[in-house]
Amino acid sequence: MNALKMYKTIERRIDKRNASSEEIFFATQNRLYEGQLKDYGRNGLFIKTKEVLPVGEMITVIDPHPDGGNKKRKGQILWRNKEGFGVVL
Repeated sequence: MNALKMYKTIERRIDKRNASSEEIFFATQNRLYEGQLKDYGRNGLFIKTKEVLPVGEMITVIDPHPDGGNKKRKGQILWRNKEGFGVVL
């Protein structure tokens, strides 16, 4: 079952969300984008951005770390509003 179908059948925020305001990068197969991480949990996050990507799009989230390394995670856009979009990881 893909993430979009699972999203429609399970409780939405099962895990606690943590607020954030750090800059974050995300990429599709063709382009790198920048946004602001607004909140995150074990299984998902919300990215504030003006970029309009379709629900269902697979992205790679690049989370910069202070030690100079980057953590990359694959995710799928599950919903969007005028501020940005929610991603399941």
